[in-house]
Amino acid sequence: MFRNSGYYFVALLGAAVAAFWPRYIARPAAQIDAYTHAHAAAMVSWCGLLIAQPFLVRAGRLSFHRNLGVLSYGVAPAVVVSSLLLAHYRFRSMDEGTFSSEARNLYLPLSAIVLFTLAYVCGVLYRREPERHARFMICTSLTMVDPVLGRILAFYFPPLPVDLYYQALTYGSTDLILLGLAFQDRDRARGRQVFLVMLASFVTAHVLWFSWAQSAGWRPIADWFRRISLT
Repeated sequence: MFRNSGYYFVALLGAAVAAFWPRYIARPAAQIDAYTHAHAAAMVSWCGLLIAQPFLVRAGRLSFHRNLGVLSYGVAPAVVVSSLLLAHYRFRSMDEGTFSSEARNLYLPLSAIVLFTLAYVCGVLYRREPERHARFMICTSLTMVDPVLGRILAFYFPPLPVDLYYQALTYGSTDLILLGLAFQDRDRARGRQVFLVMLASFVTAHVLWFSWAQSAGWRPIADWFRRISLT
């Protein structure tokens, strides 16, 4: 599975280019804030690692694969930090009226950061067990499905009647991918628990979006995050 995953990561990167073309790539760089540029650089770097690593395994370059993997100790934290700073900058910049209507959406990047961190840390902990390590690293890419697919739906297809339908499609797609991967792994002797564990984690985060993030209970968290001194 991991040997062939490089092709899927290439496709995901191509989809990301289409998703972020209208409001990022096609715009003059000077018109975009530094936090967005930093986040984009970190994500592209992470995608580059995801693409390169399985192809190195296919080529039998395992030593190079391990040496390149050391870069993830810098790139993965950069993804997390840049994501946090960008979310804080965008929501701190909102006026009170806009923030009141948008506060629930802060849950989207923050939950993605938690899921990415969980998958990456587990991947590092199991770095000496290739079956588990590879699967956890694959799961880091699944946090990209929502922002990529959501933008593709918004920019290239007719608008949906209710905003929550976008997450119903993007989150539903992510969970179905994980379910399919878990089903594919059902007869494997080692590593088959990884996708089940991550499926439970993703589903929990997604259910909380449709429940907690839509309730008054989320607002104090959003207010607190907006007030802390990050950007």
